[in-house]
Amino acid sequence: MPKTHKLRILKDKIDFNFVREEVEKKYNVKMGRAAEDPVRMFKYLFLKCLYGMSDRGLIERCMSDMAFKYFLDLAPEDPVIDPSLLSVFRRQRLADSNLLDFLITKSVALAVDLGVIKSRTLIVDATHTCSTYNPFAPVEILQLRSRKLRASIYDNTKEPDTYRKMFPEKPSGKNLEAEMAYSRELISIIREKKIMSDIPIVVENVNLLEETIEDIEDHFTTSVKDNDARVGHKSEDSFFGYKTEIMTTPELIITAANITTGEKADGKELRTLVQKSKNNLGATEEDKKVDDVLGDGAYGGDNNLKLAKEEKFTLYARPNPMLYKSNENKDDGFELNKDAGMYTCPAGHLAVGKSIIRYKKKSKGNDRLQFRFDPDKCECCKLKDKCLKQGSKTRYYSIPIKTPEQEEQMKFCKTPEFRERIKERFKVEQVNAILKNVYGYRKTLSYGIYSMKIQGAMTIFAYNLMRILKLTRKNG
Repeated sequence: MPKTHKLRILKDKIDFNFVREEVEKKYNVKMGRAAEDPVRMFKYLFLKCLYGMSDRGLIERCMSDMAFKYFLDLAPEDPVIDPSLLSVFRRQRLADSNLLDFLITKSVALAVDLGVIKSRTLIVDATHTCSTYNPFAPVEILQLRSRKLRASIYDNTKEPDTYRKMFPEKPSGKNLEAEMAYSRELISIIREKKIMSDIPIVVENVNLLEETIEDIEDHFTTSVKDNDARVGHKSEDSFFGYKTEIMTTPELIITAANITTGEKADGKELRTLVQKSKNNLGATEEDKKVDDVLGDGAYGGDNNLKLAKEEKFTLYARPNPMLYKSNENKDDGFELNKDAGMYTCPAGHLAVGKSIIRYKKKSKGNDRLQFRFDPDKCECCKLKDKCLKQGSKTRYYSIPIKTPEQEEQMKFCKTPEFRERIKERFKVEQVNAILKNVYGYRKTLSYGIYSMKIQGAMTIFAYNLMRILKLTRKNG
């Protein structure tokens, strides 16, 4: 095993025993057979993330790869685990632990100890990860759920025609409102007449259909497997999955991250990310000092400008005029999607059009930008009674185009200082590209926000360690 091999360097320089302290409460020394060493289990997951392998592929390689066995503290003849244990470790031993913050803290502490972080500048951006499962159009998933429900009833009787006569007539075409009405009526008949209420598969399919109706009212698009994934937008394109906001130093070390579902707006978690980064960078006030924060237009809102003054750092972010709301609608749940250039409503639906309202008389105030939402989505939304005015079929939303805060930030953007400093923002795009192209962060490995957070934690930890390794080699 050469001294220059990255796994040997990682094994020699990093003490992974911190994992045992974090997960020991998940084990019981008085029950069951002896468990596999949690440190070794964590190393298996680390290798899986580092080399982008499946559980089964990883274990097969561990049988013959001596570098892997050396890293895992296994002798050449020692057996390896069954692949199913990796899933158990992820979902049971790592459950309820804030693994993302924990691993970032450990990796940043190592970077600080080795002296590879020298700058007090932070760069922030959001990247998206697509769900491995395809989204369904609302009508399609309703038809799928109702079809499975009917089939489960027909499969458990010798006279299916008796039940077919009880059920309402299926709607034709792709009308969402008609399909939702049919699904509700089908559920109502089955429950009122107690049709096969003692058969688990029927009860389960009734519940699934009811939950699907609620999901469509809540966020319109859903998936059969990945119920947590949401539709988000990048420029004019949409994606179905999750979003990760990343804060990094100019040395490309990730100091904080936050993982959410895909529809969440960028820029809302800047305070949390800055605070986490400060805590990770050191214990003293001098260590925690942040001079600058660089971000795109999503981070140039009122709250973030106030945060910069409060925390005494300079915010380099080009303002987006659509971020500036008037006081009358500041906390109404409508959020700007910077990439699409549109607002999303409290239910997470993206506006489908926008126009400018110009006032000839200045007494009426500033000109406003008006957004229009999809009437089909408004019609089946659970918030329509609160959101739509009586008699309206679609929602309009407007914001003032100019504000004093916007003017001040725009003047700052024209200064030579701003133009020079903002050039460094591209570095966070480099980090995003490496995470996706090298570490497989473009697609989820499993389903659900919990699995996404585990994947994000392991990916960022592996990335940070390899970046630290590269910087220490570079510095001699």
